[in-house]
Amino acid sequence: MQTFGKTMRNCLPAVGLGLMGALGFASANLIAPAAEAQVTAKKEFVENIKAAQTAVGARQWSTAIQKADAAAPHASGAQQRAAVEQIKVAASCDSSIKNHAGCISAIEKAKAAGGLPGSITKNYDQMLAGRYSDSGNAAKALTQTKANISAYGGTQTEHAFVAKKELEAKNYAGAVTAINKAISAGKPTATHYNILLNAYAGQNKMDDYYKTLERIAPSMGNDTYWRMLIERTKKEPTFRANDAQLDIYRAMEAAKVKLKPDELFAMAEAARGRAITIEAANTWDAIAKVDAAQVSKNKALVDNVKKQAATDKATGLAASETAAATRVDGRAYGFAAENYLAKGDYAKAIDLFQKGLAKGNMDAGAVDLMKVRLGVAQFKGGKKADATKTWQSVKADNGAAWLAKTWLAIAKA
Repeated sequence: MQTFGKTMRNCLPAVGLGLMGALGFASANLIAPAAEAQVTAKKEFVENIKAAQTAVGARQWSTAIQKADAAAPHASGAQQRAAVEQIKVAASCDSSIKNHAGCISAIEKAKAAGGLPGSITKNYDQMLAGRYSDSGNAAKALTQTKANISAYGGTQTEHAFVAKKELEAKNYAGAVTAINKAISAGKPTATHYNILLNAYAGQNKMDDYYKTLERIAPSMGNDTYWRMLIERTKKEPTFRANDAQLDIYRAMEAAKVKLKPDELFAMAEAARGRAITIEAANTWDAIAKVDAAQVSKNKALVDNVKKQAATDKATGLAASETAAATRVDGRAYGFAAENYLAKGDYAKAIDLFQKGLAKGNMDAGAVDLMKVRLGVAQFKGGKKADATKTWQSVKADNGAAWLAKTWLAIAKA
């Protein structure tokens, strides 16, 4: 888990989430116009409170507070006292004002004064949580946010904030509960999913972790998620790079993951090593677009690969198909099919993969890897239902079953 935890920290973006920008703000619009409606209001109160409101509208904060203080001794009743305190909140808590302690004090005094409409009390509670957070008082921010959720049902931002704090405290179960509420609120972001993934990893609930990746990778279109899902193939008990590493690169390409130059080189070499020259040549074309120096450095190799690919397209593929019919097992049919797959002749690839599976005489792992590739040919050939059925039949623990799982996810993207 230490190694995995390090990988998680390297792969997943930060899960920072603040409240101040999303929860509440102060403005003149949040000041209840109660004072003018009270016929019993004293002249001094009305004049000063109106002047204070005008100053707030002009963003003249010190003047607004001065006029509110002047109105305060003439306030009569909870409603007028509340109007004074609302002015002070508006003048202390505008988003441009970073005096968090002053804002917090103003809100607390306004709430203590009473007489606030429910909508303004809710807004103040949300502002208070944000200001506690921005002032560095994480404990009070969390307590206030939880109270807000209990009182008002909670916003996506509030649930996510609680989840982040629970994650930091290593209360992983609490983080999962809170972030799932945030996710269910609609339009979740990578930050939300990163919290969920980290919380599952913290509990070593890797089944839930990878089920989440299967679910979100197709919809999020995020290279990091695809990589973590697809590269999980290498953790299978009997995985061998010689057998399935090329299939990992193929899955990444299909998922539109941007392969690094060294990965493209490894892919080209893996294809060449299995005599899939057309795929090797295609991969060198991709390398040329991102690393021309690599092509120049390996010019003799690249020229030879392209020459062999041209020969295979002209006569070699037909010859390999004929030779495959004479073999005792189906592997040669599989190699020929992979070349047709690289060529883009999906119907022929499907036919040869099926002939290879029918001939058999291969171990279960080889059979299931061939099924994965058959599914790819079916999927690329427009036979998605057949591909799904093929992939769902794969069970081998040499990476084949996991590759099939990733292709099922790719098909949903």
